[in-house]
Amino acid sequence: MKQRVVIAMALFLEPKVIVMDEPTTALDVIVQAQILNLIKDLKTEHGISYVFITHDLATEAEVADRVMVMYAGKTAELATNDVIFGGQAAHPYTRKLLASTPRLHRRVDELAFIPGSPPDLLEPPPGCRFAPRCDAARTRCGCAEPPLAQIGTGHFAACWKAMEDPEYERG
Repeated sequence: MKQRVVIAMALFLEPKVIVMDEPTTALDVIVQAQILNLIKDLKTEHGISYVFITHDLATEAEVADRVMVMYAGKTAELATNDVIFGGQAAHPYTRKLLASTPRLHRRVDELAFIPGSPPDLLEPPPGCRFAPRCDAARTRCGCAEPPLAQIGTGHFAACWKAMEDPEYERG
């Protein structure tokens, strides 16, 4: 009920955009589904856009039109929901993140994981912040931070390999 009250309060001012930070965290699956359905209905009925901040990839896949994946405070990848969740992710972090997420339709004996630890954000490493944990890292990755660059129509990634190698396998 608290989530519904907060959403109602936000709607009172007739906003064009609502920022929702972890709006379904700590809710049971039934209530979470009800909130997600409410969000979708309000989007359709009132033309509201949402900035939906979450760590829950399944929820993100359910509600997002476009997805921005961030790593260590930086944008790693930005694309449509179909590109990110449809097997065309380009950034190694996005790919590893998706691979480490359990799926109902795919049985695995062992869940994938991302080795290493996130960087210290008070003293971030030079270059790409994901480079120390990336199996696709090149020498350049540890020296120069890659810009967020367009690698496809509406698809952006901050990855030297994705930008420089047209044969770099997506997904």
